[in-house]
Amino acid sequence: MKLKGVGFFEAHIEKLLLGLMVAVAAGVVVMQFATNPNQVMVRNQELPPARAYDPVERRARELDGQMSATTVTLPPVKDRTEALAGVEARVMGGVSPRPQIIAMGAPAEIDDALLEGQADDAEYAVVTPPPPSRPVVASTAGTLDPSLLAESEEGTRNEELAAIVGPSQPFDIAAVSVEVTYDGAELNDLYRTAGDGDIRALPFNWVNSIEAFGLQLERQERQADGSWGGSTLINSMPGFKAEFEWLQEDAEADALGRDQLASAARIAFEEAYNYRRPLPLPMIAGPQWKPPTILKQEMAAQGGADKQDRANQLNRQRASVMRRLEGIRDQIEEASRGRGGDQGGRGPRGPRQGDPEDQPEGRQTQRLRQQESQLETQIAEFDAEMVELGYDPETGAPIEVAGFEDTTEDARLLEDSDARLWAHDVTAEPGKAYRYRARLVINNPMFGREPVLLEAQRPLAASPIVFSEPSEWSDPVVVAPKTAFFLTSASDGRGGALGPSEPSASIEVYTFYYGYYRRSTLTLRPGDLVSTQADMPDDLRLPLLAMGPEGDADPGAGRPGGVIGAEPGGRLGDGGQGDDAGQGEPVPDKVPAIMGVYLVDVTTEPTQAEGLGDRTSRAVAYFSQLDDAGLMRRVATEDRQGVLYQMLSRSADEGRNQGQARESLERPAVRDPEEGRRPTSPTGPSGGGKGGGGGGGGG
Repeated sequence: MKLKGVGFFEAHIEKLLLGLMVAVAAGVVVMQFATNPNQVMVRNQELPPARAYDPVERRARELDGQMSATTVTLPPVKDRTEALAGVEARVMGGVSPRPQIIAMGAPAEIDDALLEGQADDAEYAVVTPPPPSRPVVASTAGTLDPSLLAESEEGTRNEELAAIVGPSQPFDIAAVSVEVTYDGAELNDLYRTAGDGDIRALPFNWVNSIEAFGLQLERQERQADGSWGGSTLINSMPGFKAEFEWLQEDAEADALGRDQLASAARIAFEEAYNYRRPLPLPMIAGPQWKPPTILKQEMAAQGGADKQDRANQLNRQRASVMRRLEGIRDQIEEASRGRGGDQGGRGPRGPRQGDPEDQPEGRQTQRLRQQESQLETQIAEFDAEMVELGYDPETGAPIEVAGFEDTTEDARLLEDSDARLWAHDVTAEPGKAYRYRARLVINNPMFGREPVLLEAQRPLAASPIVFSEPSEWSDPVVVAPKTAFFLTSASDGRGGALGPSEPSASIEVYTFYYGYYRRSTLTLRPGDLVSTQADMPDDLRLPLLAMGPEGDADPGAGRPGGVIGAEPGGRLGDGGQGDDAGQGEPVPDKVPAIMGVYLVDVTTEPTQAEGLGDRTSRAVAYFSQLDDAGLMRRVATEDRQGVLYQMLSRSADEGRNQGQARESLERPAVRDPEEGRRPTSPTGPSGGGKGGGGGGGGG
């Protein structure tokens, strides 16, 4: 049905719009696939999007080829400036407008090797570094830090150390420290000196990098007949390698060049305190380590047993006089309070009226004042003599250097005329006697310079290091033994107050346990074996290894994180008694001291003939080993004078306070021989009198 008033366009508008949209869509599809509407311009070239990066990639390949080319063609340069020629002209030309200058001696000779890189016709002087000074040696002992023997992250442990200290704590270990000095200025003069004829000194830039890489020790053991056995070389600590050993290995593997060696020498100077004076192995118990020269000075200042006996005697006498002085001062104070006081209820009178302080002292008080002055003078004399002996007057303990800090100022080796070096040997067997000598190790200034050396001298450039001549042999040193005994007195049994008796010998026995020597005393009869026990301090415990990287007790961590109860910093401490002193296994109350030695007999021998039949004699004790028919001769006065006795006795004194807080450390009171006997009057004889020895400090 036809609508009235509606035209054709109005009636079919929807169909027309739909047809138009279909046509447009068809046109877009045709343009997309039949033409290239998305072309992009890259360096004035139309490319489809998929090939837009082709020119960039092609240019990159061109640049890479240019950089990899072995021959380079330089572009021509117009009006090139010869700058180098101008600089050379100014350098080589005169610096003064005057046509002539005054000659200042022979012109300096510059080695052709510095300018041309080779000197095939030059023969250089061969220098063998001179020896270090004669070594000073000292033996020490302590308890090794247990963490050194634990497995590392790589699953390995220091088996060489473990073989020395055994399988269980405490890891007690003895060591010998060897100290020398070296004149680097003398070495510098030798390297700067030319030889005879055409032999030249080494170029200065070869020599300037020379530094010290440490010491190599050589050890000989004293045999039973007094001779010295074969030599043993010691380069480093067990389980570790010295830096110069690493350098040798790298050179043998062709992995070390001249520049790397120069860099190693520079580090050796920057860390001279580690290369020249390495610290000993870290300990958790025992006396603080000191260099041999410091330790020797202390020992010499305090002397042997004679000085120690005299110091003990003076300390006892001082204690007795001090008690008398305190009593006299109490009497003076009491008399001062009584001046001007109640006089039988009659009150003050005569010259005593007024302030008691203004009243004159009576005759008794004046006598007390005089006695006080005399006793004070006596104490001052005791104090002065004890200080001279090397002992503290108030405590009776040895005066020691309070700690040790290496304050040596290291200069470059060739500028240091007194370079200080030391090294340590922990492989020596306790109780044996050794002597040592040392060689300085430096970097080889010829290393890696074969092209500029004569063919005959090229073998001199093969090794990266050079050893000096060996020093003289040191004095013998006895390595701190596990157990030792010393004769303190002996009697052959004749001439006693009650008639003849059996011979006897009194000895002090020392055994090392947990950082210190433990002392015990024993009286022997012929045939008796040296066997006893030494007391240990109360409440002493072994340290406990903490597990985990931060020290937490994590069994799964698999590596140590620290030592509970040990002092930090890797130095000898108080036997692991820190904040966690309650942790760890307790040590036994007593430590056995058993030696395969027995007393054979005691005799008397003359020491000096003074007149007709007038002789002075001394007792001599003879001991023997169970497995040896030979005899050991011991004399008390000789036995207690040696450095070994002094060292062991001091260690035993220090070990009695092991585990106590430092602020509570006190030397036990010295028993006064007059104790228990009241003096008849304050003016009586000064106590002390005879007081001979103290047995080395007493056990």
